[in-house]
Amino acid sequence: MRILPRSIRGAALAALVAAVLLAACAPTTTGSREAPFRADRDGPAVARPGDAVYVRLDVPREVFGLTQADLGGRWQPWTPTLARAVATYRFTLRDLVAPDGWDLTLDRAVAYLSQGRRTAAIEVIVRVQVPSDARLGGQRVRAVLVDQGGTSMPIEIVVQVGR
Repeated sequence: MRILPRSIRGAALAALVAAVLLAACAPTTTGSREAPFRADRDGPAVARPGDAVYVRLDVPREVFGLTQADLGGRWQPWTPTLARAVATYRFTLRDLVAPDGWDLTLDRAVAYLSQGRRTAAIEVIVRVQVPSDARLGGQRVRAVLVDQGGTSMPIEIVVQVGR
């Protein structure tokens, strides 16, 4: 067995470390679970037939009026002036209106409570499953986001289906 010279081993190790670091810094795909489309900023979500696309909806704090007490001990410090709590269990999606074969599911809901505020803003991530035989072009998907207390908010997502 032949052992490589130290300089070659060092160069190979440096190349491996550089490749790992570059892979870790690679951008995520917009519309993925890690980087959902922002309905208020990115325009229509973009997907291909058969894809699932994730969309983020920012719910104003006054819609559901969640307080610190509503989420009890679930709050975690997020920044020095902001706390965060997973609130998915408090919400459901109902009354889906979509083309045949489309599905919309609640992936997660997270509440953010700023220091000095009484109610929390909510970030909702929904997963839109586009069927493999989806018609190309813009498609609207509608549903109603409902909390445990019965308060509701209609949502609408536009997905641009392309190849």
